[in-house]
Amino acid sequence: MRIISKKIYQRTGFCYCPLQVMELLVHLNKRIKSRPKIQLPVETLLVQYQDPAAASFVTNFTIIYIKMGYPRLEVSKQCELAPTLLTAMEGKPQPQQDSLMHLLIPTLYHMKYPSEPSKASPFVLTERPKTVQLLLEFMLDVLLMPYGFVLNEPPSRPAPSSPQGGSGAGAASAQGLPQPPPGMSVYAVKRVIGEAQWSPEQLEQCKLGIVKFIEAEQVPEVETVIHLVVASSDTRHSVATAADLELKSKQSIIDWNNPLIINKMYKVYLGDIPLKTKGVTVKQELKHEPVSTRVKMKILPHLLRSRLGAECFPANIQVVYDGLFGANTNNKLLFLTLQFVHHICMVCPDTNKPLGLMLLNGLTKLINEYKEDPKLLCVAYSAVGKLSSRMPQLFTKDIALVQQFFESMCKEDADVRLAIQEALSMMVGAYANLQGALLNLMEALVAAYITKPEVQVRQIAMKFASTVFAPDHVASRYLLLLAAGDPREEVSGEARRALRSLPSTKTEKEGSRPMPSFPEMVSYIHEKAAQRLKTPAKYIVGTSTLPFNPATFGEIVLYLRMCLAYSAGATSTSQSLMDMQDDAPLIGRYVQSLLFSEASSSSAIKGGEANPVHVYMNLLQQLLSAVGGIPVMYCLLEVVSVCPEKLTPNFVDKIDWIKGLMNTNKEDMRELAAQLYAVVVSTMSGNELRTAVQNLIKTTKDTHSPETQHGAILALGYMVGRYMNKRRSLMPTEPTPKENEELIAMATKTIGSFLDSESPLLTVAAVIALGEIGRNSVLLIPADGNGFTKLSLVDNLLARIPSGKETGKMKERAIQTLGFLPVGDGEFPHQKKILQGLMDSVEVIFSVLSKYIPSPNPHVRQAACIWLLSLVKKLSHHKEIQVNTCTNALPVSFTHTKKH
Repeated sequence: MRIISKKIYQRTGFCYCPLQVMELLVHLNKRIKSRPKIQLPVETLLVQYQDPAAASFVTNFTIIYIKMGYPRLEVSKQCELAPTLLTAMEGKPQPQQDSLMHLLIPTLYHMKYPSEPSKASPFVLTERPKTVQLLLEFMLDVLLMPYGFVLNEPPSRPAPSSPQGGSGAGAASAQGLPQPPPGMSVYAVKRVIGEAQWSPEQLEQCKLGIVKFIEAEQVPEVETVIHLVVASSDTRHSVATAADLELKSKQSIIDWNNPLIINKMYKVYLGDIPLKTKGVTVKQELKHEPVSTRVKMKILPHLLRSRLGAECFPANIQVVYDGLFGANTNNKLLFLTLQFVHHICMVCPDTNKPLGLMLLNGLTKLINEYKEDPKLLCVAYSAVGKLSSRMPQLFTKDIALVQQFFESMCKEDADVRLAIQEALSMMVGAYANLQGALLNLMEALVAAYITKPEVQVRQIAMKFASTVFAPDHVASRYLLLLAAGDPREEVSGEARRALRSLPSTKTEKEGSRPMPSFPEMVSYIHEKAAQRLKTPAKYIVGTSTLPFNPATFGEIVLYLRMCLAYSAGATSTSQSLMDMQDDAPLIGRYVQSLLFSEASSSSAIKGGEANPVHVYMNLLQQLLSAVGGIPVMYCLLEVVSVCPEKLTPNFVDKIDWIKGLMNTNKEDMRELAAQLYAVVVSTMSGNELRTAVQNLIKTTKDTHSPETQHGAILALGYMVGRYMNKRRSLMPTEPTPKENEELIAMATKTIGSFLDSESPLLTVAAVIALGEIGRNSVLLIPADGNGFTKLSLVDNLLARIPSGKETGKMKERAIQTLGFLPVGDGEFPHQKKILQGLMDSVEVIFSVLSKYIPSPNPHVRQAACIWLLSLVKKLSHHKEIQVNTCTNALPVSFTHTKKH
């Protein structure tokens, strides 16, 4: 054959000789095809095929005999000649290259590769990049080929077409073409099928051979990642398992941000999708379809590992829309696609507005249309939240989306509701700078949902109220106050924290104050209270009707007190009574300025009293009358005490109400009510005052009710103290009228008679009352002698300080009263004794340091150490504690205890 096809043809110059040679070769072909056991010299044919001097006539017939003879060889011989097949492909026409690859692929299953990388590889492809690309493209088509696929067209090989062409030509060629499998083109299917289509078993072996070829690292791994991904999705277990194992073994060394890998995965996933930006389109015959859902579910997890994959626009958004709304999508692909959306939101540039807008539109469309799997909806809502954190500018003007999510929270089940809540929590920052009409819309939206029955709805509405609006925005503070009285702690607790936390300099909005002014807030609360009393929102407690439930009302009055303190110049937001007392001087001056100033338009109350102080007092009285509350009582006492001349007239007709508060079962409430009673009565005329003192003296003797006695003793002490202080301030040189003096002395002795009471409650009340009188004036009792005297009082109080029988409160009040006695009486006769007694008590500190800290008993040392810790904790601001801490007196004591 070689002689016929080469020698004769080369030596003949006649034009009819090729035809004669062809006739002879056709005859040979028939004989060889009918005798499959005839072996052809394939190795020699391959050498001849690669001869650059051979004419095309020779090479064309040589490839025919190579295709005919190669499958007849022994498997070992095929494996030996396989590298030569690859070498022979170089520079040959496309159909011939396809034929050679069709011969090579089945052989790869049987190839043996060296186990050590140092040994020579059977394939040397480093110098043939074009051949490698051809081979890899063909291998990918083989891996994508479904088992048993039949192309509904005669398997005639089409001539290779140009990869680019006009859109008109593409449209014309599309007519009459069969539908290729997913991921392939019509041309790719035909070249894989070839002249003799592989059976499913042969195709499986071919795919396994390709995986083995990749495992042997015959080509760079960066070129074959997509092949392993596609093979891992194969429907045959053997192929999928082999590819998956190889992919996992290379997982850590693959650079998932390599553009070559990512671009190939997108190309396979999407196929040849025409873009408007391109001037030409791929011919229909060469157009690759998107891969199957099965392959897509294998590609997406690897895109999730890639930052570059999330940034490739517009391919990333095409994958998203295909996964969310494609005709063949399923729940698993939907879930992976939503995870990819999360990945995009995490890493994509926040300046890519078209990407963000398309993501938002796609997610909202899915949320509106998809109702099958609640878990998928949860992931979709979460993706919207992450997108808002990444690109808040997309959401700023979209109040309707917030309303849609709020409405969905009211309708969806618990799991989806939680996901919507998390999404809205992430979205809230996007609306932090609303202004004008948008701010008003948001205010109305929050107000509509902050009272919904679903706790998550109320909670997120509260978060919007605390974040979107400035801290001095009155309406939002009112909504937060409604949330602060919520029955659920997760709502009320967070609302209280938002109300009581002052914004930092960095977070405070430009031009805003830490909280609203007192007149503005009081006016708004008064208006809303009046409206609610006319609606079902009102709250009935016994015979009282309140505009708010007690918890909310309590938070409202305490917040009004915070606004009062802030407007007065104080900065503390603590609601501890001791801390609140520190603000009293500032509040006093501010309240007086409000009372003495004329009502202005900024502080006027619609349809009510002109001054915000009076409205504030009325709100406090409403809550006290219905529910009570020690902080509320203190707020009322505070505001009345700082300007009694102007405010006590409002309580003249409420004396019985105040007395009722003095008889309650709460000790602190009785003490505060007693102070309020004393403030009100001390401003009355002389006769009324005397009558009140006489009634209280009488009440102290009512042994049937210790609570009534307790309130009367305290009121008596506060009333006498205020009367004496007022008289000393207004008429310092005039003596006290004799009848008043006798009455005061009687009241003092009456109080003193309870110092030895069997009831600790009444004894403490007597100590407090005597201290209050002594702080404001001279005690009208003898200095010494028999009976109740100043000396007996000092001895009684000093004896209680070291006593182990007395409570801590009793000792504290006794020491306080001893300190008060010389304040009202500069000539108090027993000052030296008081000082000596108090100094003896101070010696306890030194005895703890010198005696108990070094004690050999570990329990004593432990108790002493706890005592010192309490001392430092409670009095850390005291000068002596600071000095001793700096001079190592206390640290040495702690160190000594630690050594033991």
